[in-house]
Amino acid sequence: MKRLLSEGPLTRMELEAFTGLSKPAMSDLLRRLEAASLIRRDGEKAGSFGPKAGLWCIEQASAFVGGIDVSVHGIRAAVADVTGRTIAVANRHCEPGERYDAQERLVAVIDDVARQAGISPPEIDQLVVGLPGIVDTESGNLRKGQQLPNWQGFHIPEALESVVGHRRVIIENDVNLVALEEMSAGAAQGVQSFILFWIGDGVGGGAVIGGKLLRGYTGMAGELGGTMVPDRMAAPGEMVRMALLEELLSPAAIAELIGAHGLEGEDSAAAVAKAAAGGGHDAFFADLSYRVAAGLTGAIGILDPEMVVLGGAIGHAAGRRLSRGVTGILAKLPIALPQIVPSAVGQEAVRAGAIELALDHSRERLFAGGSAARGQP
Repeated sequence: MKRLLSEGPLTRMELEAFTGLSKPAMSDLLRRLEAASLIRRDGEKAGSFGPKAGLWCIEQASAFVGGIDVSVHGIRAAVADVTGRTIAVANRHCEPGERYDAQERLVAVIDDVARQAGISPPEIDQLVVGLPGIVDTESGNLRKGQQLPNWQGFHIPEALESVVGHRRVIIENDVNLVALEEMSAGAAQGVQSFILFWIGDGVGGGAVIGGKLLRGYTGMAGELGGTMVPDRMAAPGEMVRMALLEELLSPAAIAELIGAHGLEGEDSAAAVAKAAAGGGHDAFFADLSYRVAAGLTGAIGILDPEMVVLGGAIGHAAGRRLSRGVTGILAKLPIALPQIVPSAVGQEAVRAGAIELALDHSRERLFAGGSAARGQP
């Protein structure tokens, strides 16, 4: 099944060569998988002589998954089939600080995206919901999320059981999902150990070590905002103020830094992107680079990653100007220097990462148990 997913369509003989099964055994397996609606015939492959060989491929409709990105700006949802092809998207905008019923809003979005996909919500085999904040590793709900007071303590799997008919719902930190997307289709493709440093609506991090997300004992791995750092690079003998990294890289702090250096744009990200593209503004990028480097130093010293990816709206906007500045500061310190690169994923990276994680779980059930795996909790 996995070979058909990655390389299909394939002929029976090609599958025999891969699996080592005999012709009768492979023919029987193909019949059973076709009867279970997991694979289907997909035309014929012309040969140099003799009859044409039939091709087999994964049945795209054998499973559907959903990925949901919840932020202060609203909810973005998507449904994909088992091959990873996105077949529907739905968005619900909200204003930061807006009060609403989280369950009602989430159910409405799921109903909407399922309807657009031409399926019913219970046909979504696996859901992954990404949110900013600390996800409780025991219950799976948002234990602490200052940006999303409407969602704090809301047990999403339990609330959605009446809608999707199961509790195959994973709640994950949004930056962790972006880290998965960076590893799958972004700057860290093929990299086994890296840190994603996030500067957006808040500051945070996602760590991948040995190809796996590092969540920590309590689920708080990557919550870099609580790190204490000096607020500026000090001269010998100079006293500096210790500050939370969140104080230095919060949206308000970034906006203040932009104003102090005279950058202009319709919002902070636009102002930083304009400055990065136009050259100049060296003092601004030096200040921003120091704040990022200060937040990264401890994590790099402990984890020794191959790469650091700078993401989030500000990290993405600052691009290579910020990467070079951070590299220059870290190169002076007695720690191993990883590659420092800008993010290479788009604005929908949280939702895309949620789809990737949902596919991993759904495919594992489907490919391991076939049709018998459907409907299992």
